[in-house]
Amino acid sequence: MDYSISRLAESKLILLYFIEKIGFPLSNSEICQFSLEKNYMDYFSVQQYLSELVEAHLLEKNKNKNHTRYTLTKDGKGMINYFVSHISEKIKNEIDIYVQQNKKRIHTESEVIAKYYAQSNNDYDYIVKCSLNDSDGTNIMEINVPVATQQQAQIICNNWKDNAGRLYGTILNILIGDEK
Repeated sequence: MDYSISRLAESKLILLYFIEKIGFPLSNSEICQFSLEKNYMDYFSVQQYLSELVEAHLLEKNKNKNHTRYTLTKDGKGMINYFVSHISEKIKNEIDIYVQQNKKRIHTESEVIAKYYAQSNNDYDYIVKCSLNDSDGTNIMEINVPVATQQQAQIICNNWKDNAGRLYGTILNILIGDEK
């Protein structure tokens, strides 16, 4: 087999193996961060391979509002189980270690999102967008807060990331009238 075809196949298998090992839907940026950090492939190759894996029905691309997540299909699971031996043991070990060290962080980052944007022609200079998502990317709660300064926006983002679960519970209890 031609080396370039073999490398192409291995790259796609690496993506499938990584997504399977993580065990929950991943965003494009999370997949790219992994691939680039490990120097397995460049950004453009990742984009091409993800597209081809979706076209081949090995990955499913789920869009929910502004979030796109990739999950392994039944055929994708079968493919990785059948061809896992085509990934070198060294790379499988690197992926396993990466997943072990980063799974919790990736999961949290995909569920708790806080960003701010500069606002023009308004009384407030920034809008802070805080959201909490389910593990499949479904938006559970979203709050948009106008603030006057960038410093306030950064503080709100940090506080949301550190306390989203507790804040969600508190807000929900207030909304349903169960303040205890």
